[in-house]
Amino acid sequence: MHIATRTVAVLAATVALTAAALPATHADEPAVTVRDRLGQIAQVDEAVPISKSPTSAVKAGRVTLGASGSTAIAVDLPVTRTKAKKSDGRYVLPGRGDATVAVAPTTTGTQILVGLDSAEAPTSYRFGLGSTPGVRPELTPDGGVDLVAGDGTLAAQVEAPWAVDAEGRRVPTRYEVREGAITQIVDHRAGEFAYPIVADPKLKFCDFKTAVCVKFSKKETKKIHNAMFVSVGAGISTLCGQIPAKNPAGIAVRAVCAAAVAAYFYKLRGVFKKAKKQGKCVELKFRIVAVAIVGGKVVKC
Repeated sequence: MHIATRTVAVLAATVALTAAALPATHADEPAVTVRDRLGQIAQVDEAVPISKSPTSAVKAGRVTLGASGSTAIAVDLPVTRTKAKKSDGRYVLPGRGDATVAVAPTTTGTQILVGLDSAEAPTSYRFGLGSTPGVRPELTPDGGVDLVAGDGTLAAQVEAPWAVDAEGRRVPTRYEVREGAITQIVDHRAGEFAYPIVADPKLKFCDFKTAVCVKFSKKETKKIHNAMFVSVGAGISTLCGQIPAKNPAGIAVRAVCAAAVAAYFYKLRGVFKKAKKQGKCVELKFRIVAVAIVGGKVVKC
């Protein structure tokens, strides 16, 4: 089980790029740009104003999630210049070779996309965490990355990566953890792909002050599901009992767990039922201030 707190919402954040165009096949055919592709890819979210996002403005080639201080996560971007230009609400920076990087604030966090304009673009992109001491990246079974704080709590999650070419074909991609940083490998030279290619790491952040995110294992998910179909009391005690209280985050969520689960019991029971049926896990977000469960979903284990 991983536990983490978060200020705004489970992180999901949008990053976009505007890059050079692929030369047209015929003189009368318009070139395809990364900007064109963004509007066609379902996984790309709309940017929102900074005031409505947990994401800070991109500065010095870095994006920060959460307020400054020990609860913030700073990610160094794979860029060659640190001054960003703003386009469609997104912060756009040049990457190495024929690549572009952009960050778009969203209501739930930050998504970072890399645009590969040609076969000359690199195949690896490093996202450094050196500006966030004490946080270590750990690969997860589904291909994502957990960012774990020094006390063992889950500070943030990076969802499994994806990459698509200009014709919507999947491009092989994966994360590697190297020297405390996350490197995304995009194997765009492994086949015949159409450029531009768009690749994405999406971050979900949890602040340690106002909310707590809890991810139950498959075994815990099944146990909680079974208890929820015995009685309300059994479901509440079993779910809350699976939350370890060995750190401040665990203590905080246990204090609000019973009230929050009682208020959302039947909705939560449906989530656990779906997870058990699919052989997956459940992730919940408990809001400590104005007690509530503001996120409950089925996730890969």
